[in-house]
Amino acid sequence: FSTMTSTSPLTMLFAIFAMIIATLVPSSCDAFSTGRPVVSGSCGRIGSEGVVSLQMIDSGDHEADNQTTPLSTVFTATPITITPTLAASPTTTSSKREQNKVNSATLRFNNRLNQLAKSWDDSTAPKVEALLLDALEKYKLHLEKEEGQGEPTTSSLSSKKNNNNMIIPNTISFTNAITAWARCTRKDSAKRAQALLDQMLHLYSSENNQDGKWDHIKPNKISYNSVITAWARSNERGSARQAEELLRNMYDFYNNESGLDPNCKPDARSFNAVINAVARSRDKNCADRAKFLLDEMGRLYNEGNDDLLPDALTFGAIINAYANSLEAGASDKAAQLLMHMESLYSMGFEQAKPTTFVYNACMNAFAKDPLICVMDEVRQQVEGGGNSTSLNRAEKAEQLLDSMERRYDQEKDWRIKPDIISYSTVINAHANSGTCTAGVNSDNILRRMLHRYLMGDTKCRPNAIVFTAAIKAHSTSINATLSGLDGSEDEVSKVQKQEQIKASAKRCEDLLQELCLLYQLPGNDSSLKPSSVTFELVIGALTLAEAWEGVKRITALREEGMPQRD
Repeated sequence: FSTMTSTSPLTMLFAIFAMIIATLVPSSCDAFSTGRPVVSGSCGRIGSEGVVSLQMIDSGDHEADNQTTPLSTVFTATPITITPTLAASPTTTSSKREQNKVNSATLRFNNRLNQLAKSWDDSTAPKVEALLLDALEKYKLHLEKEEGQGEPTTSSLSSKKNNNNMIIPNTISFTNAITAWARCTRKDSAKRAQALLDQMLHLYSSENNQDGKWDHIKPNKISYNSVITAWARSNERGSARQAEELLRNMYDFYNNESGLDPNCKPDARSFNAVINAVARSRDKNCADRAKFLLDEMGRLYNEGNDDLLPDALTFGAIINAYANSLEAGASDKAAQLLMHMESLYSMGFEQAKPTTFVYNACMNAFAKDPLICVMDEVRQQVEGGGNSTSLNRAEKAEQLLDSMERRYDQEKDWRIKPDIISYSTVINAHANSGTCTAGVNSDNILRRMLHRYLMGDTKCRPNAIVFTAAIKAHSTSINATLSGLDGSEDEVSKVQKQEQIKASAKRCEDLLQELCLLYQLPGNDSSLKPSSVTFELVIGALTLAEAWEGVKRITALREEGMPQRD
C-alpha cells in the first residue's frame, strides 16, 4: 500500500470501490413487495394500518409485557386540564394594547439584549442578565420616587410611553435574558434561567401587582419555553424532572393567573421540548415517562387543542430512548410508535412522517433489545444455526432498512434517505447476531451502501467504523461455525465448515487491506483510518482460522504504522 500510481485519486477511489463491490456476494435481501416496513414477531405489522387516533397504544396491558413494570406505576401525574379560552372584549383588548406600547429606549434596549442573546458561550449570558437587572433596579427606584411624590402608580407605565429615555424592562427583556442563559455553556445556566422566570412571576404576582404596575412583565409561552429549553440542554441531575414540573406550572399559570391569555397557553413546542429532555435524560424509565407526555398531547389534541401535534423529532427522541434503555421488549414499543407515525402520516399529518433519524432509532432498538437477543441465543441452541422461519433482531432491522431504501427510491424525499448510520446500524446488528451467516449478510449491506455512494450519495460515504463492523460480523460467523463443530458431524461437513472459517478469516483480512488502501488515497480524511480494534479483530479471526501467514501480514502492516497525511 505504500506504492501509489499516477492515476488520479478520484479514479483510484472508484476503482477500489468497484473492486470491493465485486468481492461482495450478490444481494438476496429483497424481502418485501410493499413500500411499508414489515416486522414480524411480537411487533406485528408496521404500516398504515392499526392506530388511527393520536391517543397512543398502551402496550403495558399486553401479556407479553407482564415482565415490565406497568406504566401507571412508573410515572403518575395529575391530568392536565385546559380551561376554554374566553374571547376578550374589544374594550379590554384596546386597553391592553394601549398599556403595552413600548417607548424607543426600551425598544433599543430589547434589540441590544436580543443580539447578545444569540451567542453560544459562557460569558454573554451573565452580561445580558446584568444589563437587565440594572435597568430593572433603575425602574424600581423611579417607581418608588413617584410613589413618594404621591403620583398614581397605575398610570406610571402609560406616562412613560412618551419618555424615550426611560428603559422599562418588559416580558421581551426578560425573555431575551432567559434565552441567553438557555444558550449559555455554563453548568448553572438552567438554574439562572429559572431564577429569571421566578422573578417575573414574583413581580407579576397579585401581592406585588395589585395596581397593575408590573403587567408588562407577565411571562408568556416564549418565556416558559426558553426555560424548558435551558433545562433540556442541561446535564445536571434531575433536569428532566425540572422540565416536566415547569410544564405543569405553565398550565397552572395559564388556567389560574394569566386570565386565559392565549400567549401563555402551552403549545407543541412546550411539550416537544419537555419530551426531548425526558427522553434524552437516560433516567430510569425515561422512555415510558416521555411516552406518557406524548399520550397527554394526544388527549389534549383530541379535546380540541389543534396546535398540540407532535413532530417526527418528538417521536424519534422517544424511540431512541427505548433503544438506549436496553429493556426487554423495548423494540416492540419503538415499533408501535413508528407504526403510529405511519398511521398519522397516512391521515394527512405531514409533520408526523417518519424520518431517517426515526428509522435509525427503531433499527437501533431492534439491534439492542435484550429480549430479542435471548431469543436469538435460544434459537441458535435449538436449531444449531440452521434455517429458520423466525426473524432475528438483525433481520428485523434489515427489513426496516429495506423499507427506507424502497420508500426513498419511490418518493425521492430526503427526509427518509438512508445514511451511513442506517447501514452501520444494520451491519452492527448482524455482527451481534451470533449467526453463521452474519458475515455474508453484512457484506450484502456493505455492498448496497457502497453502491449508493458510487452513485453520488455522499451521506453513504464509508468510514472505518463501517468496515470494522463488517469485520466483526465475519468474526462472529467464525465463532458461530466453530461452536457448531462438536465432533458429531461427518468428515465432509467438517471440511466444509473449516473452509467457511478460512473464507471468513480471509474476508476479514481483505476488508482491512481495502480500508488501508482507501485511507492512503490523497483527499481522504482520518475517518478511514483503521483503529487498534480493527487490527485486533482481524488478527483474532486469522488466529481462529489458523491462518498464520495472514497473521504475519497484518502484524507487519500494523507495525509499519499508517502513514501520516496533512
